Order: sequence, then C-alpha cells, then structure tokens
Amino acid sequence: VIVDEPQGLPNSVPPIAEVTSPALAMFRFHGRRRAMWSRRNATVQERFRYLYDREELADWVRPVREAAAQATEVHAIFNNCHGNYATTNAVEFAALVAQPPRAT
Repeated sequence: VIVDEPQGLPNSVPPIAEVTSPALAMFRFHGRRRAMWSRRNATVQERFRYLYDREELADWVRPVREAAAQATEVHAIFNNCHGNYATTNAVEFAALVAQPPRAT
C-alpha cells in the first residue's frame, strides 16, 4: 500500500511508491490536511477534508503507471472523505491517468 498523507509529522508514513506484490498495488489518498492530521479527537471530516489540486494528482500519475507495469491490479482509493471530495478527485485522477504519457 502506497499512501499519500501529510508529511513531516511524527506519525507520517512516507509516500514510497514500491510494488511489493505482483498481484496488487494499492494507492491510498488521504489528503494533506496537515493541521488536523495528528490532532487528538479530530473527526473524520476534520482530518480528511482535503481537495487535491490538479498538480498534486498529476504527481501520482507516473508512480501509478509504473505500478501498473509491475502488478496485475492497481487500485487508487481516495479517502479524503468530505462531501464530494473523494469522488471529485477520483474522476479527475482517472482522467489524468487515461491521458497518453508525455514524451520526455
């Protein structure tokens, strides 16, 4: 499981995009609401109220494509569960991944 979450906190999990199983790679997008991530008694809505912008999502396209070359299945799960944030970002991310790769 590869996780995107706020970085630099004592309880942060680094976003290392390594596939450890040829069967499944899973990306979990929790948002980057740093101020609420470690806050005691924060509600789910407080902690995960984060809408990714296009550039943040675009940064994950290459790691997801690379994972797809190594694993039979790749799942991207948006856990930024506030209002329609998760579904909005999932649709935006799917469109980015579906675009042809840029020539380098």
